[in-house]
Amino acid sequence: MLKLLAAGMVATSALAPQALAPDSPTPLAPAAQECSVEDAVITWGFKESFRSYISGSIAQGEWLVEGDVTYETPRFRFEQGTGSISPDRSQGHIRYDGSFVFTGHAGILETQLSNPLLSLTSDSTATLFLDVLGDTMDELSVARDGVAFATVSWADESISPEAGTWLVSDAAVVLTEEGSSAFGTYPAGESLDPMDIALTVTPGCLAETQQPWVLVLGALGLGALVSVMGLVFTRVRKSREQGHQ
Repeated sequence: MLKLLAAGMVATSALAPQALAPDSPTPLAPAAQECSVEDAVITWGFKESFRSYISGSIAQGEWLVEGDVTYETPRFRFEQGTGSISPDRSQGHIRYDGSFVFTGHAGILETQLSNPLLSLTSDSTATLFLDVLGDTMDELSVARDGVAFATVSWADESISPEAGTWLVSDAAVVLTEEGSSAFGTYPAGESLDPMDIALTVTPGCLAETQQPWVLVLGALGLGALVSVMGLVFTRVRKSREQGHQ
């Protein structure tokens, strides 16, 4: 009976050592840390229809860029971003020093959006903050810093922990209530142009994205552990009952 119990314990230990030793010094996950951003480029068109309106025959305007913000048709580029993110990319921030300004209607419309800050709120969402200064199309003067301008969400990403790179493609960007109030023109919930994010951090700092099949295998492993434990206890109980007969 003792040999049977010992064999069962060896089997369960081989299947799930962490489950039998919750106080083990071996961590289940890497210690919390920050990954320092070495380079970060965001490409974003803002809103194509708005750019067309500004450059068209009605507004007869233009847009100007400065600092970390440049423009390559048909999108703006935020370059040389700084900041830090968590290894699982669920927290952190990337900031830029620069601005882009929309002008039109002989100066009646002039709105400056500056100092972009992308704040990660989960491993697939973020908030874009902008300083907003100028006059809207409704001729309202605005001067607000740190406006939570838009939400950003994505499903398509590519991660290379060895190289320290994280790429996000076609992230959905949606204007917030605060962004609508500060910028005017569009209501909250308006879809803006999609956004791409290319980030480089210290190599080896980023964590791999856990795939769904890993979770399935983990659940199967736990199920096997429970089955083995149940078998061991059942056989031990039967052995005891036979010994009393």
